[in-house]
Amino acid sequence: MTQLYLSGVSMLTPLGADPVMVKTAIDAGISSYQYCPLAGGDEPPIQFSPVPEGALKIRLPDRLPGMSPPHIRLLRLAAFALADLAPQLPNVPLPLFLAGPEPYYGHTALNQGFLEHLAKATGVMLDTGNSRCISLGRAGSIEAIATAFKFFSATDAHYALVGGIDSFYDLRTLGILGDTRRLSGNGNFDGFVPGEGAGFLLLTSPHAPAAVRANSQLVLHLPATVYEPGHLLGSTPYTAEALATAFQHGTSATAGMISALYSSENGEMHYTKELTVARQRLQHRITADCKIYRPAEHFGDIGAASAPVAIGLATLDIKAGGNHSTLVYASSDGGYRSALCLTAV
Repeated sequence: MTQLYLSGVSMLTPLGADPVMVKTAIDAGISSYQYCPLAGGDEPPIQFSPVPEGALKIRLPDRLPGMSPPHIRLLRLAAFALADLAPQLPNVPLPLFLAGPEPYYGHTALNQGFLEHLAKATGVMLDTGNSRCISLGRAGSIEAIATAFKFFSATDAHYALVGGIDSFYDLRTLGILGDTRRLSGNGNFDGFVPGEGAGFLLLTSPHAPAAVRANSQLVLHLPATVYEPGHLLGSTPYTAEALATAFQHGTSATAGMISALYSSENGEMHYTKELTVARQRLQHRITADCKIYRPAEHFGDIGAASAPVAIGLATLDIKAGGNHSTLVYASSDGGYRSALCLTAV
């Protein structure tokens, strides 16, 4: 199996939740960056890109055992975006392959309990027995799509959900990033603006009946994930080779030229370097006028939500016409580089 179909999409970003509105804002150069007193009145404000507070007023279960404040914020983000997708979902239990934040300190961001709370908060029927949580940060959502490929290959299921949620609204995480001078602002020009968001995709098996696939919006081709030993959280020398390999493998299932590229770059030179290398290695597959989108320039680094949001935005251009492919990729701080191609149905 080398391709799946996208049948539904939802997103929540600091620029809004409607894909057309978010895409229009990005094309207009609008930014949601702001200085927020996240660490309290005694500390200087941090440049941050938050989701509007109105989207976080989600009714959650009264008791959330084992859930820390960062987990609860993630649950609110996820519940808003999944509830928004609910009207497009079939009335059957669905497995959810959910990507979450990279663990910058010793905690488990997502687990089975999180999925159960999410199902209760949204009323969406989840097949929790077949669902999986993937805490890899940015690349995690594309790895979740790869998990959906494996699920469809092993079952006769017609549908699966893939999601990505993340928030840097976690004082301990922000403290670690601040201590390592990775946050933008205060004279640091090699840092990023932390953000938050969520994105969900309803995927359909190519083996599903034609009537089930009739509403497909685009084709997702088999993703590739490659590990970069010289990642930001380690001490191995950085060669920037892994993303180039992920590009080569992630484009091998399609023959068309790449006319658009959605990047998870967040402003740090570490990630700019690897994209330069990867584009050079793939120049024979990229059109001369290839458009490169860097959404983090407009709504900050949304971590594991980057790829599903990018796929939702790319859908708008692909549905408008054209036979070229769109390449979506994401790089995690912990070394994983993932890429996949999107084409029209």
